[in-house]
Amino acid sequence: MNTTAPLSPSVPSPSQLLEIATTAAFAAAEYIRGLDRDGMAREYKTSSHDIVTEHDRASEEIIVSELRRLLPTARIVGEEGGERPAEERAPGTEGPEVSFYVDPIDGTSNFAAGLPLFCVSIGVTVDDELVAGVIDAPILGQVFAAADGEATLNGRPLRPRSTRPAADALVLSGFPGQRIGNEFPDFAARAQRALDNGVSSVRHLGTAALELAYVAAGWADATSLGSINSWDVAAGFHILRQAGGTIRTWPGKGGIEQADHLQPAYVACTGQERLSVLDELHSELQELRSTAV
Repeated sequence: MNTTAPLSPSVPSPSQLLEIATTAAFAAAEYIRGLDRDGMAREYKTSSHDIVTEHDRASEEIIVSELRRLLPTARIVGEEGGERPAEERAPGTEGPEVSFYVDPIDGTSNFAAGLPLFCVSIGVTVDDELVAGVIDAPILGQVFAAADGEATLNGRPLRPRSTRPAADALVLSGFPGQRIGNEFPDFAARAQRALDNGVSSVRHLGTAALELAYVAAGWADATSLGSINSWDVAAGFHILRQAGGTIRTWPGKGGIEQADHLQPAYVACTGQERLSVLDELHSELQELRSTAV
């Protein structure tokens, strides 16, 4: 498990930051549980594969309101509202910066269709280091969380587990997916075959946050995506690491190394053992992206 250095006295502890994030996630989850999801209107962002509903925006506003009430000195990065600077951070003030990475409904297509596989995800960083995270699946009644101690599911510790050998491994992933298929169609076709033939089974849940949480719980052995945003994975990365899992990331087209939750491609495994087929495919994808004009 990762350990976190002591924070500045002016910054809440990881457990306090987790409590703030959990409170905000619960408020959004309560709103979502009260909705009638029949006949829900949807809009398209970048494509028909990337949708949003009025409830994504409403959920994010509920979360932002709670975070502002509980810690107005924090920065908020949300899927729908973008970056919101701290409200009460005085100009020129030095010291650690707390950021909340908010996905108000991860798995919007599932949510809009009436499926229960979606969640509220909030990851917390101090100066870009992940220190806490919560993933709340409102309909499933599952709350995954972690600060600087054990990761938990509904308050019960998630014990470290080993990654099963590839022949027995269950992978939760949409990799390579539509975006990479458009970017590198030949690679995507080969990667799909290699993954299907290289592990026991592959399932795609349609929510990166829950896939990470389920790998953290040991219900699957790995998850992987080649194009992702920080708000999708910040909470899940931290929860998985605190549960004893491992994460490897790749920098994508720009080739700029950043904190893991800011990288576009990753492979996360439930234990210290890695699934080489996934790591090797991502290294090949990185090489293609590095040399692409």
